[in-house]
Amino acid sequence: MEKQTQKTKPHVVFMGEIRFPFGLAAVQRLTLMSRAFLHEGCRVTVICRKGSWGYDEHKNFEYKGNFEGIDYIYTSKDVYRPNGFLNRNIQKLKGIIGEFKYLRELKKNDRIDLAIVPNREVIHALRYVLFSYFHKIPTATNFVEMASSMEHRTGFFQRINDRLIDNWVIKQYSGALPISDRLMHHYKLKSPSKPCLKLPILCDFEKFNKPKSTVEKPYFLYCGSIRYREVFNFIIESYKTLKIDESTKLYMIVSGGTKEETARLEDEINNVFSTQPIKLFTNIPYEKLVYLYTNAIALLIPLRPTIQDTSRFPHKIGEYLASGNPIITTAVGEIMNYFDDGKTALVAEKYDVVSFAEKMKYVIDNPEMSIEIGLKGKELGLREFDYKAHGKRMLSFLNSL
Repeated sequence: MEKQTQKTKPHVVFMGEIRFPFGLAAVQRLTLMSRAFLHEGCRVTVICRKGSWGYDEHKNFEYKGNFEGIDYIYTSKDVYRPNGFLNRNIQKLKGIIGEFKYLRELKKNDRIDLAIVPNREVIHALRYVLFSYFHKIPTATNFVEMASSMEHRTGFFQRINDRLIDNWVIKQYSGALPISDRLMHHYKLKSPSKPCLKLPILCDFEKFNKPKSTVEKPYFLYCGSIRYREVFNFIIESYKTLKIDESTKLYMIVSGGTKEETARLEDEINNVFSTQPIKLFTNIPYEKLVYLYTNAIALLIPLRPTIQDTSRFPHKIGEYLASGNPIITTAVGEIMNYFDDGKTALVAEKYDVVSFAEKMKYVIDNPEMSIEIGLKGKELGLREFDYKAHGKRMLSFLNSL
């Protein structure tokens, strides 16, 4: 009887992501979308086709199970990344075959009401589109970036892939979940007759209800990928412009590099200072990340006036807000839709070092007002970005397909 009841619930399947449930922004967004569906009484399954962990990471993690109410499976039957080119490609093939068999069995013996896929690689996107076409399953793309605007993707075949994704593949889905106004406008131009739902950043605010440390010295915090070296350097130049006594530190959480590379970079940066005011972190546990967010005097997220940055809405903004500390950003893209300078965030009018540094200086000079801005920002975040607030909208979108 219980099984029958379970099978009457709407079933949402996520495909195309890897590293569930311990990955970075994309996986965190997938997890929060899943929990929003669960909150509305749906079932969710996440399908990963291959393993990507090192053998020393997440030991004893099973290839199939349940995480926070979300069913998951690695169809390669291995969550770890094999050593050697041949073994890795054998695992990829096993994962693709296993994925097809699993989806076919799921469709035959259960139900799939919606498949949500990322919008990244043409070959995989078309595989999901073809499967959904033959089995009559609606698909929606989790539309979080304009692929053709990504500056680090400069290879010839990457550029072809990204243009196809943005201009042709996107039209093959049943609907879309764009994260920003710009992406929503793009999707409506390409697929004017199909449903789409703007789904902004999502956050679990409860995970950030932690007591603040009484021993930490003041520091600003930036979290981002090392591949965006321009933004990385922008933050450092803004910090230099403050011309403070270096008692207020700058902490930077960088992804995309090894601990050794990060240590060398930290030494290189600090060479221009009389003390060692800049500290870099990489590959830290999520609990440490929450601690660093919660105890910063301000959290930094400059956005550039580029197609890439006006299209996206960084996941970490939600986590920044959840910390209850003020965020410092720039008047670009989605920022202008949600934030008021001096009330819910500190928003520099222009993307330049002087303007951004002025907002950092404001935090140092006005600690009480800055705390108030941080608390107002958290209130805004709870209203607009808490994952539970979007469950009903997402369920309505599912039903519209």
